[in-house]
Amino acid sequence: MSDDFPNKTAASGAAPEGGRATPPGAPATATTTTAAATGVSSLRRRSFLRATAWGGGIAGLGGLAGLALSRLTRSQRAGAHSKPVLGAEFSYDVARFQQSDPALLRYEETARFAAGLQRARAIAVAADGAIWVGGNGGLRKFSPEGELILDVALDQPVVTLALHPDGRILAGQLGKIAVLAPTGAAVAEWRDFPAGMLPTAIAIAGAVILVADAASRVLLKLDANGKTLGVIGARDPARNLKGFVVPSPYFCVRMAPDGLLRVTNPGEHQIEAFTLDGDLELAWGKGSFAVEGFCGCCNPVSFEIFPDGSFVTCEKGLPRVKLYNSAGEFTGLVAGPEAFPEYLQAANAGTPDALGSGLYAAITPQGRVLILDSIGGTIRIMQRKPPAHD
Repeated sequence: MSDDFPNKTAASGAAPEGGRATPPGAPATATTTTAAATGVSSLRRRSFLRATAWGGGIAGLGGLAGLALSRLTRSQRAGAHSKPVLGAEFSYDVARFQQSDPALLRYEETARFAAGLQRARAIAVAADGAIWVGGNGGLRKFSPEGELILDVALDQPVVTLALHPDGRILAGQLGKIAVLAPTGAAVAEWRDFPAGMLPTAIAIAGAVILVADAASRVLLKLDANGKTLGVIGARDPARNLKGFVVPSPYFCVRMAPDGLLRVTNPGEHQIEAFTLDGDLELAWGKGSFAVEGFCGCCNPVSFEIFPDGSFVTCEKGLPRVKLYNSAGEFTGLVAGPEAFPEYLQAANAGTPDALGSGLYAAITPQGRVLILDSIGGTIRIMQRKPPAHD
């Protein structure tokens, strides 16, 4: 397990490891998955996801069976006479998924620069195009062209960040949210959260702030001063809410132009839409190795929304940055697995560098897509390709 994400004690109302959140005081029930409100089929979560609860590695490519097969293959190479434990039916040929169809690529890389932070995993873009990045060591601010403007040291790793319209910077850290001025000066610390709170995404919705807590597996609904107003997404059969399946520290929330929150349910391979009152309106996504779906134990790990309501999504394990329209229909790729050789090498080897790591996207005011590669430690500037002419 990565030391960036220490082991947590579940707070009141938190789900068992890899399970769904339950409201405080509600009886525990067995966890199953059902079809989404839109009729898109969901995949039943395997009971042994806990073995790789922090994600990454080969598990992101083929699930836990893929991880077991990888270890088995290595042991067979070490001893040629060892007898296979798993049959051929458990083999996952992922090589063919690691190369994209060029016809699906809608963007091209125009520049890249180093994040300059160990385990950089948070990225946000200001209205003026300035790029903020967070990770171990604190925050860094870059110009739109990637020139370093500001370096802010913080005592704990930054897991996520958001830029408030009033200029404040909200930096999510284990157990707290640090509030900073645009200069990087400390303004406040919000700590009135459940024990072990792990904020993996922050969204601004007018006077309300939403925090995706991967520990409790719910959205925390805050006022402008960090006071908790309630939660969204906890298991509630009376409201037909099954809860979020969050087996690893990837749980994302964003506010969409249509006024609905969009939230990942990564263990179900879906993006779900909620009102600010916590009503589930719709969901889309499916589990699949095919480029249209989300594969592995838990994807997508993060996403952003364009002004027209379309999406850019990021996946770990098999690193893909993809495009979907506002209805959740696949429309193309920003970048495929072949664009991230360091990531693929680490994931295929199952090395520690693959744990707790992912891809993260941001959208600039000009419509460019920025990709933060937490293993490569770089930020890529992706520009839309001009339309092809026949």
